[in-house]
Amino acid sequence: MRIVHVADSFPPDVGGIERQVEALAHAQLADGHDVSVITAVNKDGPQGGDLDVHRGLRTRWLTIAFPSLNHRMVAKVLDRGDVDVVHAHFTVASPIAIYVARAASRRGIPVAVTVHSVWWKVAVVHRFVSGVFFGPSRLRVVYSGVSTMIAGHIRRVYPRAGDVSIVPNLVDTQWWAPQSPSKHRAGQPDFRVVLVGRLKKRKHIDEFIEILSQVKAKVPEGTQVSVSIVGAGPRHDDLRQQVEQLGLDSWVELLGHRTPEQIRDLLHESDLFVAPSRQEAFGIAALEARSAGVPVIGYTFTGLADFVESGVEGLLVDDADDMADGLAKLLVDGQRVERLKASTRSRPPAVTFDDAMRATYAFYDRARRELGGRRSSRD
Repeated sequence: MRIVHVADSFPPDVGGIERQVEALAHAQLADGHDVSVITAVNKDGPQGGDLDVHRGLRTRWLTIAFPSLNHRMVAKVLDRGDVDVVHAHFTVASPIAIYVARAASRRGIPVAVTVHSVWWKVAVVHRFVSGVFFGPSRLRVVYSGVSTMIAGHIRRVYPRAGDVSIVPNLVDTQWWAPQSPSKHRAGQPDFRVVLVGRLKKRKHIDEFIEILSQVKAKVPEGTQVSVSIVGAGPRHDDLRQQVEQLGLDSWVELLGHRTPEQIRDLLHESDLFVAPSRQEAFGIAALEARSAGVPVIGYTFTGLADFVESGVEGLLVDDADDMADGLAKLLVDGQRVERLKASTRSRPPAVTFDDAMRATYAFYDRARRELGGRRSSRD
């Protein structure tokens, strides 16, 4: 197939969505497909390696590109040979992805849209951008979400969208899997907790640090806990100050950026992984941790529910108070944590790399079946 991905954000920008689109494009290239990428990102840094990447003009407002300025580039890519499917990746603000999806739809090219972020936010921006900048016409596309939760949001917001597929993110679960028994037992002498994520407001790491202060007050004095927070971002100094103010210096360490290999090694020696975001559309870092055999603590109403069975592969809770109570109980019960680790290690993840690739190609087949072939019209 000739596949064109479109994503407003792409490497060298750093983030989960950027990694996903690049990984998917590389995997499809390895499968023998003709793959191109259209993105708004045009700046110095790694440029996608052997991928055919078409970058918009550097003119942007904050992180938002102006689609009309990239009209020629988009037309050149879409009109260069027969495109079998355009895979548009929608986040909260995706004017380039919306523009290309509309341009492809007008050409009769099947368009498959995957929503990577909490949908009600995406829908509000999508409607505004479509209505104000592109006119009132409705996109002729098929939709998917990266999780059951996101798919449900799409169905509620756009009840006329038809079937909504689930296309999980790509995680090489085999690469993360432990190759030997855990070298550490929970509570002997400490409990090792890890969190991986960009230090940004939407990841709710500050809220988790508040939860930790509640947990510390609930467990016996002298309970030894080591919480490693991996990641870089604009909130590093604020989080460090918060840790000091709450008297959590002996519990929490901000490790900064770490390579995937370093993160894997850390996970293989950890007891619990915490995913504190209440707006986790999928949970890439959480699936990596679960694949590494580490029980995951997160929220029931997020994408984690697709691959974490509460009580078996971790603990899914309803709110911050439940998280504080649940974590406090685990930190005084090393045997229960070890049972969770054993069951997590013994079960294959519910979502694997192969599952995600099969779902992606099935989604493309659906787009081509429901939306038909290419017409001769031009933008």
